[in-house]
Amino acid sequence: MRPACLALLALLAALPAQAQRSRCGFGLGLEGLRTADRMLAEAAASSSLTAGREAAGAIAARLHEVAGRLSGCGCHQAADHAAEAAGLADQAGNEAGIARLRRSLDRARFSLTLARERLDRAGCS
Repeated sequence: MRPACLALLALLAALPAQAQRSRCGFGLGLEGLRTADRMLAEAAASSSLTAGREAAGAIAARLHEVAGRLSGCGCHQAADHAAEAAGLADQAGNEAGIARLRRSLDRARFSLTLARERLDRAGCS
């Protein structure tokens, strides 16, 4: 066989990247990012401080789960952004006023956007 064919066969036989393995939950992580983004948009539009705080707690839990999934798939930088967003959502759940809650949720959404953009640009690296 020619060296080019051997190289191609070696590439085809290579193990899949960690994020492509069926057990890491990468697809669930991506879906979790989309869901958290929708939840953040809805919570920021809330006019009730109590409802906003409850939503922030649910968002934080979702984002902690997403960060764990992404980390388990080897997507450490995206996982760090998701964890940062989770921390900001946790903080939003403790804010004393609706304006401060919205600002915290906006910052969480920005961190979430960084995670999604990182995955879009560079994949899991």
